Amino acid sequence: MYRHPKGLGVWPAALLILLSVSSARAETLRFFAAGDLPYFSAETEQLRDLFDTAETEGTSFLIHVGDIKSGSSPCTDANLKTIADLFRVRAVPVVFTPGDNEWTDCHRERAGAKDPRERLARVREVFYGDPGVLRLDRLGIVRGEGADATDYPENYIFIREGVLFVTVHVVGSNNGYAPDDPAAVAEFEARDAANVRFLHQATALASERDAAAMVIIFHANPQFEKARPARGFVRFRRALVELMGAYPGPVLVIHGDTHRFKHDRPLIDPATGEPFKRFVRTEVPGSPVVGGVWISVDPRAEEPFGVSAMYPISRDRLMQ
Repeated sequence: MYRHPKGLGVWPAALLILLSVSSARAETLRFFAAGDLPYFSAETEQLRDLFDTAETEGTSFLIHVGDIKSGSSPCTDANLKTIADLFRVRAVPVVFTPGDNEWTDCHRERAGAKDPRERLARVREVFYGDPGVLRLDRLGIVRGEGADATDYPENYIFIREGVLFVTVHVVGSNNGYAPDDPAAVAEFEARDAANVRFLHQATALASERDAAAMVIIFHANPQFEKARPARGFVRFRRALVELMGAYPGPVLVIHGDTHRFKHDRPLIDPATGEPFKRFVRTEVPGSPVVGGVWISVDPRAEEPFGVSAMYPISRDRLMQ
């Protein structure tokens, strides 16, 4: 049986007050999400145009679920700076969680044969070390407890209209788990444990403060389609099941990774063998398709999560 983790008292009082107040006045919330872009130079300007359109249409914030380059293009500081600058000039905050192409896959020869841990440190420095890049302070984010707050700055929560948002650092390529690389295994084990701790903390907070809904954001598809996921996703998948037992409200997960737009209910309840009806997954499209998804959250509705894809660039033209 899942038990609420201890230590909820360390959450800032301001956050607890905010969640209590905003839960009581929950209204329909609308925002835009994209990811797995840009893979090619032309897609950088197309992503900029996509975000411009979303801002013009009134998104509360932007979400990018990671993979800001292709897995076979060089892992360079210049690339990180290009995307950081693109995020920096947005009119609204950018909720960004890293993908595997930014660091896990940088050991590939075509990606520069770089040390993935060194690249991860640079990702954290560029995107989370400078508060002007994502402007997460405007969202009133809260990070984990103790050392997790500094070691994993990419994990954070925030509240909008009574909805609790959570980002956790889960990436493709088996979540960075590479059994033949001791350094990779050590990094994976520590990050995976931190992800689960943070998800448990956020879940307990959402339940105790009666959050209207939860939205969980990460990069990788944790192999929802497989009954037995690969080693890198086992604990995270288990934590999502535990979440459903601990939190009674609707839950939406937003991820990328396979570049195919999906909107379904893929998490199986082990007690019944059927999908959890309260658990919904949205996967954003990705390169070579330049697009994203509009998401609305109305916890009072029969279907709390409304999703529609937006493709301002012709998919047929991109495939030519």
